[in-house]
Amino acid sequence: MRGALRLRVDRRVSGEHPTAFAEVGTSAALALGGVQGPIAAAVAAALITALGMVPAIDLLRWLGLEQVVRQQGPASHLHKAGTPTAAGLVFVPAALLCAWALHPQNGVLFLALVVVAGHGILGFADDYLKVVRRRAEGLKARYKLIGQLLLSGLLATAALRAGLGRTLLVPFTDRILTVSPVLFVALTVVAVLGTTNGTNFTDGADGLLGSTGGIALIAFGIVAWGCREGAISALGFALAGALVAFLRWNWNPARVFMGDTGSMAIGATIAAIAVLTGTLLYLPLIGLLFVLEVLSVMAQVLWFRRTGRRLLRMAPLHHHLELGGLREVPLVARLFGFSCVCALVGVVGFWLR
Repeated sequence: MRGALRLRVDRRVSGEHPTAFAEVGTSAALALGGVQGPIAAAVAAALITALGMVPAIDLLRWLGLEQVVRQQGPASHLHKAGTPTAAGLVFVPAALLCAWALHPQNGVLFLALVVVAGHGILGFADDYLKVVRRRAEGLKARYKLIGQLLLSGLLATAALRAGLGRTLLVPFTDRILTVSPVLFVALTVVAVLGTTNGTNFTDGADGLLGSTGGIALIAFGIVAWGCREGAISALGFALAGALVAFLRWNWNPARVFMGDTGSMAIGATIAAIAVLTGTLLYLPLIGLLFVLEVLSVMAQVLWFRRTGRRLLRMAPLHHHLELGGLREVPLVARLFGFSCVCALVGVVGFWLR
């Protein structure tokens, strides 16, 4: 991997392969020679997921990986207890394999794959402890945090060594911000922890994260393509394609859930693409729903500790809306529409540079 990363830096220094942080725009995107690679990755991942999901549902049930529903959650969700979960074991490897198959020699993609797979493993450990070992807290928060810090630290330091850090594109402008290595590492850690937790919180209604996460991945895939990062773009499109197939079984009424295995991998993919393309400042635009979900949980906890009362009916935000009378299917449809608008704003903000 170090050799591949060093080769990438040499090409960029020589001018053979301009960085994502140089001038970007339509002409730069056209120089990529098309989007056949990312689209092929999306189609292949969707097919693998579609073919593997039916036997996987039976296998997950046989293994005892069945959803445990919190009694404190919305009453309308209690009937979901016993639904197979951890389907991320199917669509995450499918997406990673398809992206890698297109660019097996790309060291930067390999770095992203390691970070995403690592978060998938953390998520599976949480799923396993919750639903098989019946430990309500799942993987202890401190162990999960340590794993996330190690993976985000690896992403940041490897990106810096590959010459990918320190420069951030500013949405809607042609400005480029240069940050110190220390600040870049800090921003990367915040981005990874915030996005993975945001997607994890969002995965609380049938089809919600599958749809909103998919549209965010497509948006960042487009941005990565415009940044001349074809391999990273393929990763985003591959996971988005896998999620499209997964939604066939996850739409209301869901026959299977992705579990933390899937939700943490989705968040890690979004964050990794943002870090490796210098588009960290696009995360709050494209992933605004995930930001709001995290902030709603933080606000609920802080407000309750301060006043002893709840700020929201229930956190995260989508549960608050659900308890306000919005049924699950219309809720998911509206939040998906909201996410589409956010994704469009982010992509427009990139292409107007």
